[in-house]
Amino acid sequence: MKKLAQHSFICCFVLFFSIWQNATAQTAPTKPADNPATWGIKLYGFVRNDIMYDSRQLISAREGDLSLYAKDKSLDANSKDINAAPTFHMLAITSRLGGTITGPDAFGAKTSAILEAEFFGNFDGGINEFRLRHAWAKLDWSKTQLAFGQYWHPMFVTDCYPGVIDFNTGMPFQPFNRSPQVRLTQKLDKGNKMSLIVAMLAQRDFASVAPSGYNANDPMRNSTVPNMHLQFQYKDAKLVAGVGVDYKSLRPRLNSGTPNVVSNERVGSTSFIGYVKVITKPVVIKAEAVIGENLTDHVMVGGYLGYVATPGAVETYDATKTQAYWMDITGTGKKIVPGFFFGYTANNGAKSGASAAYGRGIGASGRGIKNIFRVSPRVEFISGKFKFGTEIEYTAAQYGTFGNNSKVTGATDKINNTRFLLATTFSF
Repeated sequence: MKKLAQHSFICCFVLFFSIWQNATAQTAPTKPADNPATWGIKLYGFVRNDIMYDSRQLISAREGDLSLYAKDKSLDANSKDINAAPTFHMLAITSRLGGTITGPDAFGAKTSAILEAEFFGNFDGGINEFRLRHAWAKLDWSKTQLAFGQYWHPMFVTDCYPGVIDFNTGMPFQPFNRSPQVRLTQKLDKGNKMSLIVAMLAQRDFASVAPSGYNANDPMRNSTVPNMHLQFQYKDAKLVAGVGVDYKSLRPRLNSGTPNVVSNERVGSTSFIGYVKVITKPVVIKAEAVIGENLTDHVMVGGYLGYVATPGAVETYDATKTQAYWMDITGTGKKIVPGFFFGYTANNGAKSGASAAYGRGIGASGRGIKNIFRVSPRVEFISGKFKFGTEIEYTAAQYGTFGNNSKVTGATDKINNTRFLLATTFSF
């Protein structure tokens, strides 16, 4: 696995270098002279307030503003479910401020950047704190774009994601991740409809789960191999479609076993995405399929399992497998915009014999997730820069008892939550 990671890294670097050479060799098209009067920053953002009622306690973040799925049942001494208690809350922490930045040409390319932040905080204890979302600088030639900084992971396709009102944006069915990265986008045809996207990424705010005693992104940093992504996309006025493959390698521990010795054990994971967006006059239809491993860093179900072959042995690892599918239908009206979302995801486990689990909704024993589905109708009312949105989100999670491969094979309990959401948004 280590050799595979090294070979993949070398191939990715060679591809980066070859496209870079092609970009810098491109003859710049005839264009007007740089105009310093147009350089600077243009602010944008919105002020948003969420009012939400949930029928049950949730697996969530930031006091429930980012909802994932219902908590498992927890019975008291009288066999009553403690987690059956509903909740109500109001929050404005997703309010956002950003800037689009332009400047003089460099290396024969147009330059631009975005800098964006919000009040969501990086952890529950930091709610209301201002945090970085995007810090993204781009060089654009006629056929090639080279970009650096923190931005959406390529598995979050900015041209094809759910239009739901809830801040969860379709999680845990839709990959959701912003990461530091270097990304090359190469146009492949004369009409600029086909693109090849190559990216090398690190983990920062969205990280895999680490063993106790390690920071969340330590396993990626200690692996010395960046997350690598390759994607092909077709885009025109009526259709967006693409496929992508993603690979990452983690070194969960630096030392392990009894006696304690250096551990160089890795866990590699490969994921695939396929997506399509069809634009018609009455509606926009979007859909995506994700088949992957160790997708915790994308706020999805999954992770990796730990194995100890004999007492005191060094821990080894295997990534759990996850599948997820979603579809979103959105109206194209200007003042009243209805929509509907459906999502499904399943935990498919890993190899047997595990003694530990590192992830979300998985385990080597105890109870956890078999599958989750969601339906959520919505409607938005728009007037100028102001928008009211209301949504009913029904999410049902099948909980059961894990085997030592993180698969649920026996009886399950369907634990569901219904969220009623009203969101107000003033954009600028």
